Amino acid sequence: MKFEILLLFALLSTVDAGVSYPTVSINLHGVHDGDDAAVGPFEGLEPIASWGASASALGFDFEAGATSSIKPTLDVLSLPKSIWGKMRRQAGGWTVSTKAVASLDGSNTVGLNVAADHDEWDTSIEISSTSNSSRGSQRVQVCKGFEVLGGRLSVNPRYNIQSSNGDVILGYDTGSTAVTIEASPSKQTLMLSQELPRGNLIAPSVTSNGDFAVAWKKSLPQGNSVTTTLKVNDSISVRWEDGPWTATMVSPMDGFKTGDINIKVNRKLNLV
Repeated sequence: MKFEILLLFALLSTVDAGVSYPTVSINLHGVHDGDDAAVGPFEGLEPIASWGASASALGFDFEAGATSSIKPTLDVLSLPKSIWGKMRRQAGGWTVSTKAVASLDGSNTVGLNVAADHDEWDTSIEISSTSNSSRGSQRVQVCKGFEVLGGRLSVNPRYNIQSSNGDVILGYDTGSTAVTIEASPSKQTLMLSQELPRGNLIAPSVTSNGDFAVAWKKSLPQGNSVTTTLKVNDSISVRWEDGPWTATMVSPMDGFKTGDINIKVNRKLNLV
């Protein structure tokens, strides 16, 4: 059996000027074979630093950031991973934002997202585009909410311009009960969720292809929770959130037989 441990230490803090200290991520990888012998307990150490800044001027809110590897190397140009920038403004009840992201890891991927939200009208519009040296993708979607029978009905049509494929997501939520239908020409999915006593929530889903999954979330004190998700003949996963700690365990599943276990542990430390 193999397992991979991802240990993420996030150091988050901000100053009054709107410039954040770097967020450092450290990835530790380990492998364990079926004979209970550790093989390559540290396959790689990849510290990643993220930096961001924000400012406001002329009625606009601006944000920008970058990520970079901080491992020792003589090839300085190989360290930057990505850069991004975002601009947001309020206009006529709408919140309009534009965000651009460029990958610097050799994939030559550039993404652009334009979004507009109107809280009073419960309406949002989003246009996104992603391209690299070999292909591109453009998507547009609209989401509109309605108050119906003591709950909220949402209609979310989406369209991929590049592939000329579209789908729609219909949702109804009363607070304790939610129903979601995701439908495309090739696949339809029905998802239900129901809150139960003592902080439990059960959420089964089924697709037109016969795939079945069920998630069980147990709420714990202080906003913590444990969520177990079973996808029949696919995988089983457990996500445990405990304050600044988040642990995720995922294993493929075929019938009642499980495979390799992938374990990820995330720790956030806020510096003041």
